[in-house]
Amino acid sequence: MLTRVHRWLANAALISVLGLPLAAQERPDFRLELETGGHRAVIRALATDAAGRFVASASDDKTARIWDLSGASEPVVLRGFAGDGPDGVINAVALSPDGKFAAVAGYFGPHLSPDAEFGDVRIFDVGSRSIVRVLKGFPLVVDSLAYAPERDELAVTGQGGIVQRWQAPFSEAPERIGDLDSAALRVLHVAYAAGGTRLLAVSLDYGLRIWDSVSGAEIEAPEAEPLWDVPLTALAVSADGARFALAGEDGRVEIRASGDGAVLARLPLRPFRPDALAFVDQDRLIVGCGYRCGGVHEAEIWRLDPVELQGNYRDHDGPISALLALPSGAVVSAGGRALALHLWQPDIGKASRILRGSGTMVSAAGIAADGSWIGWGFDDPCPERTICPEALAPLSARLDLPVGDRGFGPPGQGDVAGALRAVLAAGDFRLSISDAPGGGFDGDLLTVTGPGSSAAIRRGAVDGYYHSAVTLLADGSAVSGGGNGALIAYGPDGRFAGEFVGHTGDILALAASETRARLLSASADQTLILWNLDTRAEIARFFFAGAEWVIWTPQGYYHSSPNGDRMIGWRINRGRDEAARYISASALKKHLHSPEIVRRAILIGDPTQAAVDLRGKDGELDALLTRAPPDFDLRLAEEIDIPEGLAVVEIKGASADEVEAWGYSILVNDRRVPPQRYPDPSGQGRQLYQIPLEPGENAIRVTGENNFGYVTERSAVALSSRRGPAPEKRGKLYVAAIGVADYPKLPVACNGTSCDLAYPVHDAVEMVATLAKTAGPLYSAIETLVLVSPSRLDGSEDLRRALANVMPIDQIQPPDNRVVEDALIEFLARPGPEDTTIVFVAGHGVTLGENYYLMPGDAEQRGGELRLRSLFDWQILQEELSYAKGRRLLLIDTCHAAGAFNARLEKDAADARIVVFSATAANNTAAERRDLGHGIFTYALLEGLRGKAATGSDGVRLLGLADYVYREVVRLSNARQEPYYSLLETSNFVVARP
Repeated sequence: MLTRVHRWLANAALISVLGLPLAAQERPDFRLELETGGHRAVIRALATDAAGRFVASASDDKTARIWDLSGASEPVVLRGFAGDGPDGVINAVALSPDGKFAAVAGYFGPHLSPDAEFGDVRIFDVGSRSIVRVLKGFPLVVDSLAYAPERDELAVTGQGGIVQRWQAPFSEAPERIGDLDSAALRVLHVAYAAGGTRLLAVSLDYGLRIWDSVSGAEIEAPEAEPLWDVPLTALAVSADGARFALAGEDGRVEIRASGDGAVLARLPLRPFRPDALAFVDQDRLIVGCGYRCGGVHEAEIWRLDPVELQGNYRDHDGPISALLALPSGAVVSAGGRALALHLWQPDIGKASRILRGSGTMVSAAGIAADGSWIGWGFDDPCPERTICPEALAPLSARLDLPVGDRGFGPPGQGDVAGALRAVLAAGDFRLSISDAPGGGFDGDLLTVTGPGSSAAIRRGAVDGYYHSAVTLLADGSAVSGGGNGALIAYGPDGRFAGEFVGHTGDILALAASETRARLLSASADQTLILWNLDTRAEIARFFFAGAEWVIWTPQGYYHSSPNGDRMIGWRINRGRDEAARYISASALKKHLHSPEIVRRAILIGDPTQAAVDLRGKDGELDALLTRAPPDFDLRLAEEIDIPEGLAVVEIKGASADEVEAWGYSILVNDRRVPPQRYPDPSGQGRQLYQIPLEPGENAIRVTGENNFGYVTERSAVALSSRRGPAPEKRGKLYVAAIGVADYPKLPVACNGTSCDLAYPVHDAVEMVATLAKTAGPLYSAIETLVLVSPSRLDGSEDLRRALANVMPIDQIQPPDNRVVEDALIEFLARPGPEDTTIVFVAGHGVTLGENYYLMPGDAEQRGGELRLRSLFDWQILQEELSYAKGRRLLLIDTCHAAGAFNARLEKDAADARIVVFSATAANNTAAERRDLGHGIFTYALLEGLRGKAATGSDGVRLLGLADYVYREVVRLSNARQEPYYSLLETSNFVVARP
């Protein structure tokens, strides 16, 4: 029978023989990645610069990160070439004394290749994130790097047992010096000691080795023979270099003299596998538990003279994979379920800083029987054990998936009762997990028991090590997840049936809806994946972290919260000796932000077909990722003396011509301001711009866009000490109101009846009148644009009178398609940076394909379908409002109906920092009530503006209005309607003063 490896090699050979299409060969080599701000897989190594200002971390997620411990800057992410499987995994890292360069190494060769050179060491310039040179020659996978500043020497070792050395590794002319042979098959850790005169190595198969690093002579350590048969898992050297500690898989921890390796002390045998060690204060040793921690052991603090346990550090909530002692005496530990770096003092035992991303492991998965929703959770179901596939973690959150015309629901808490979970026994079949005799991992044997037969499935290094999550299917077949993302289907006879390829971390939970042919998997890589159970193809992937979330297909189309698309992007390989490019999904939002493609992919179970159905093609990324987004950096020019209430920003990395050619915008909080060139006092021609500030903290964002639709954003924060409230009259108030009530050309287009609505004109007129009365006095003047169905005005003297108090009646225009477009474009070009613009829209909205449209008064059908050319493209309003200067508010009372929810464009508004109040969230319909004389949302909004939302004597503030409208809409609709808001980076300003 072919093994899994043999099948892979056979398939690879077949592809090679058949050849690939030319277009496929020319495709850019890219990988879709989640970028949460931290690591998403095991952190293998830590390093620091001479002063302890920076900490470098190396991870299985194929990145190295350089963390500024002062918090003055975001971590620098180093990305090299990354291929399939482990290709690109970083096991080791070392920093130059000044922190300007980083050496990284690991598994740098093709997956399952028998003869590639895996051990190249890449030297990165940390500032530019570029690879400046590659130290070649180590043939196999590198497990450890060590740098000796006294000798300016780098040691490289790992599989094969050779220790390779490089002189001046961070210089422009590194020199390889004599190799040392440990005689081991694999050296796991290497370190310099005794002022760089000793080189230490611990191996998995041949114990301890010590060399005189000057002469290269091996030093025979006493009592070394007992270590020959113990896999040694950790190594650390004291700050003065006089002592070192080693640890073994059997729980032993020894302290030895660096000069000759003599044993100085031994700790009591630990009941776990110590994977990390670090000396602090010369006489204390930190011991980190890496495996079989039992939910109790994390980091132990041992005093060495005499040997006694002094305390524990348990804030990681999981195993510790790496430890580092800083020159200050602080400790950095890496691990836990959040894969975080903790900075802490041994005498305090609590973290002073935690460096991590926004995600965490997903340990629970559930799915509705009909596939209409999914549930998930993050709790560890068995902290005292390494794996427990029979123990199901609780579900704590839910997301409604698209069904029929329904779109996505908002992710969050909800009823998860009735979810299908993993099944271990059904009918005549049963799954059981046990430990294979002589196996190195818990749970490496899965037994499938059926009528009169049983099959055993043992896992090893090539197929996930262990069975961490399993579920039984109705026909007796099974799906099992393991380490490193292995997710495999087996037949009732235990034979390999296929693989689900997508996760990169351990599979922690599974759930299947066989009636919908869907499988849901949860992983330590912080994502869930929804699979087509029949084809084993990935449909969509999910990431949730607090208020931010993102759902994406393998082709890169996505649906997200306002900032969710900053958490995914593409690593673009440029060769093994070059740093990879990384492009965030937010840079390609105009091309790839498509909730409708994601929705359709889940409905039909085929993301490729969904893209073809809506775009006519699949694979837009091939063309998009060959181009580069605008490249610039933003900094506050704090060295320039400028009057209070102003700031100067510098745009670096692009010429003035390029900046002007892009078309770019500058936002301060929620206000779009025009950039004003500021002369460079240094005479160096720097690109300086003067911008106004508001009192307090100012979030500054510069957005540039090139001709290909790439968007690049850079941010900074400036503080203004200017005191006192804003002036009572600040700029003008611009109010545009659209109310479409009559649809004479659509007599049967809305469920077989007329599309006419009762109250949009009342809503629009009352909104203009109320804003003029309650908000108008806050401004120097008010300008209005009113586009409403004329027949409703002709029949109501009250409406005409209300408008006559604000504007001449003869300036009112009908809400026809061309009128709406031309009038809005002209109107939204008027506001200046000190002005406020409010746009209110009431009427029907509809989604066709991926795009959202307002149905104007002259909308019409042809052949039973709405004529596209008779509809108003909402994107026009969106773009014009996003480019309007000053503060912008968008109030939407269009009648969303299930899948017609305007998720795509409301996110665009949020990204432009436009304040959005929408009548409905997903899967709601905006309702009207005769007794109120308005739509429910607009009625609540009007009442709030008239004073009921006031929380103090100074008037109605933004957040108070949002809270009041939300509570009132829910109350007045009996909880059937729920409004939606976007209030990103905005101050709680006074909206109205009744």
